[in-house]
Amino acid sequence: MWLARRTAKLSPLALLALGCGPSERTSATSSVATPFAAPSLTAPFIGGAAVKLDGALDEPAWEQAAKTGAFVGARSGRPQPGPLQGEARVFWDDAFLYVAIDIKDETVRGGFPADATDPHLWERDTAELMLDPDGADNRDYYELQINPQGLVFDSRFDDYNAPRGGPAGPFGHQTWSSQVERAVKVRGTLDDDSDRDAGYVVEARIPWASFDKATRAPPADGDGWKVNFYAMQDNAGVAWSPILGEGNFHRVRHFGEITFER
Repeated sequence: MWLARRTAKLSPLALLALGCGPSERTSATSSVATPFAAPSLTAPFIGGAAVKLDGALDEPAWEQAAKTGAFVGARSGRPQPGPLQGEARVFWDDAFLYVAIDIKDETVRGGFPADATDPHLWERDTAELMLDPDGADNRDYYELQINPQGLVFDSRFDDYNAPRGGPAGPFGHQTWSSQVERAVKVRGTLDDDSDRDAGYVVEARIPWASFDKATRAPPADGDGWKVNFYAMQDNAGVAWSPILGEGNFHRVRHFGEITFER
């Protein structure tokens, strides 16, 4: 196993507002010249999948899962071939939503106490999932982050970034629990400056029962949820669907859409 820690950080002006971090600054150069079509996926129903949560993704269900392909620049929507990259896979059954996020990262960091509750994972390295079950109205949506240590930040929001207690939080209803079961496989050495890492895989199983504000959970055949995936590093990163310089990464109308199919 081999990894390395970053030797340089982005300046505050370069930080993107991923997750719950500070709002992203916008400028005339942050928009794209042509209209952007948000991505979409059809997530298959796979009943009786025998999935062992270990970060290996070697079961047949993960081969059958819907795949996002490579993430793009979270702000620009352009391809990002650099040292941070990610892609996600999704499938479901009657009890759970299954999500895997495979992140390429040459400097994998944890850095939080092992018993931390809802730590600000976006300030270092983390995978992030955001979901709005009932469309793009930015109401009653959910945030879930899992870092290379396997730590979790999860919260539910009533409206765009609300409630919010201030720059240090709390962010949303942090008393909400996703009840996520998860495993993380680090391809390298965590928090080690002496080597270069390959990245890490987050494998997660989320009970539908935790989505307490959704109209239907599990969804019916053909239902669509607004969803986004991020690979984050120092409050910046790449995304399945970019926000195109508008607000921060809670802007649901820029999320992709997942249709659930039986």
